[in-house]
Amino acid sequence: MMQNKGLAALAVVAASVITAGCSTSNTHRAETPSAQGHVVVVDGDSHGYVTFDTEREVLSGYTSDGKKAWQERRYFPTDVHCVSSCPDAVISATAEMNDSGSKTHVIWKRGDGSTTRLVNHKSMVVQWARNKDTWVATSESALIWSDAGRVHRKPFTSGIIDSTGRISEDRSTLLVSVQQAGAAHWSAFRFALTGTHLSPSSVSTRLPGSIGCVSPSKETMWTLGEKASEFSLTTGKEIRGTAQFASDCVSSETSTLLGAFSADTEESTQEISITSGSRHSPLNKVTVKSAGELGVYRHCGVLLSDGRLASLSPQGKKVETTIPAHSMLTVPGGRIYSVGSSGKVEQHTITAKSGTCRIT
Repeated sequence: MMQNKGLAALAVVAASVITAGCSTSNTHRAETPSAQGHVVVVDGDSHGYVTFDTEREVLSGYTSDGKKAWQERRYFPTDVHCVSSCPDAVISATAEMNDSGSKTHVIWKRGDGSTTRLVNHKSMVVQWARNKDTWVATSESALIWSDAGRVHRKPFTSGIIDSTGRISEDRSTLLVSVQQAGAAHWSAFRFALTGTHLSPSSVSTRLPGSIGCVSPSKETMWTLGEKASEFSLTTGKEIRGTAQFASDCVSSETSTLLGAFSADTEESTQEISITSGSRHSPLNKVTVKSAGELGVYRHCGVLLSDGRLASLSPQGKKVETTIPAHSMLTVPGGRIYSVGSSGKVEQHTITAKSGTCRIT
């Protein structure tokens, strides 16, 4: 369950089906699964994973040994992610996506069981959850969190037009960024996930874009959009800026990958930059034929390149494997879930030793 990265694929799928998407979903990923690759991995950890079949519009949860634990086809998902461990999950199905009036369906999946709650928000998206009583969400008007069943709200009088949630690789920190109606900047709020109680602390109210990734060990976060920048988690001040656009990013304790997608031609391309924790470290760049997900494990990047899994070293050296894939998710510990032309999830491993990266 790393940084909610696979979840953004659902927003793009939704956009391809419905012209008006949910304002509180993660909409920055520019991936459109092909007809041959309609199954995508949307979340996972060492215990299991969740997939979405974009053709049949079906979510499925699997244990790590490939056994199906649950399936959901009643609602079109705006967002989905695992709770304390996969494949147990929470699904947000907003009103815009499901013709459900002014209410959002929140579906909790656990083994063979399923619990559905109807909430009085048109666009409520659960950004993180430990269980049904402890979670963090955003709606069209508020930041909402439940601490052991006690619900709290931070309202925004002008309303929220967009929001994202990002979980650190070590699962200790959640950052929620929101953009209020009429505001040029974004605000970011930090939740510590390892304590006994949930409470947001303001990180910044003047960010140039939404938070794309966070590294608590480095106490830094990166914004997406024009001139992607690194900011301090403690002060909210800019550490370093760039002149490049970023549509996605991932961070570990040692490295950060920034991705910029382009789909102006028949073949989607992605410019990927990798950098270490130092503000003076260069951004080593590589361009690949892909609009797929990014992953990181220690100092190694994981990406899709020309329909295959590939690794990226800190020096910017890309090594393609022979493993076909159109979707992938890298989880803590170096495990990779990938989907190739068969539509079935495969498991691979990335090792990071002495500055080298290898996928097997």
